[in-house]
Amino acid sequence: SVVDSLRAEFPSTRIFTIPTGSATLKLVQMHTDGLLLDSIDLTGPAASSLFTDTKGHQGDIITETGSLMWLQSLYGIDLSEYSFSTGFQTDLPAIAEELVNAHDPMYK
Repeated sequence: SVVDSLRAEFPSTRIFTIPTGSATLKLVQMHTDGLLLDSIDLTGPAASSLFTDTKGHQGDIITETGSLMWLQSLYGIDLSEYSFSTGFQTDLPAIAEELVNAHDPMYK
């Protein structure tokens, strides 16, 4: 509803959202299901954990996925052809692309 209000107030400005929070949900579910190809803990150091603390500060695997989502959403980068190494074995570009493509088109 915030986006809709802003669009009404600023009709000449393109306002959209990037669902980076969905990266957290997806990666936590993959961790729970044992589908991550990396050795990732629930909490611990940023480089090897989903979260760095019990407050929910994100580890590198989540922030990297969110960054890829930004690349696709803001700059139109085709993540299926993106050759940058994320440092993870889990296919983060494919996950990011899936999440962006599943996002409500009214808010892209």
